[in-house]
Amino acid sequence: MHTKYKIVFLAAIFCGATFSINAQTYTNYSQNADAEADAIINLLGVKKRQAISVLVPLEVKDSAAFWKLYDEYEQIQKKVAKSRLALYERTAQSYANMTPTVADSLAKQYFVNRTDQENLAETYYKKIKTATNAVVAFEFYQAEAYLLTQLRAQIMQQIPTYGQLVRAAANK
Repeated sequence: MHTKYKIVFLAAIFCGATFSINAQTYTNYSQNADAEADAIINLLGVKKRQAISVLVPLEVKDSAAFWKLYDEYEQIQKKVAKSRLALYERTAQSYANMTPTVADSLAKQYFVNRTDQENLAETYYKKIKTATNAVVAFEFYQAEAYLLTQLRAQIMQQIPTYGQLVRAAANK
């Protein structure tokens, strides 16, 4: 039970930091998009690394190889995350002129981004498995999936869906 509480606690810290960071970001995103995106991604990366260190218990013999690959993964992952933040911004900007074509384009971009994310995780699962073992690699993938799900949920709770905006405007 003790480990379960640690996991929940770390996830809460990670998501809490995400919530406050994203609330500030979405209101000012266009002012300095690249610098803000980099700052957010770097800060979340630090919080995420702390969570990963708890969620992926490593033996000494696997530690160096795991963290080397994890750092590599995170460098590539930053590009995917930055792309996702830009996509959230494009989505918010598109709400004013939503058409079937725009909606279809956004959906396709989200599918590509999610596929890129999963492909990257799978690639690094394989690399970590080769460098350590399948259990460590599985723990990495499971932790990544868990943290990413928590992060996406926090972000999506802050961004109304297009349908919510349409209904709110109709009720005015």
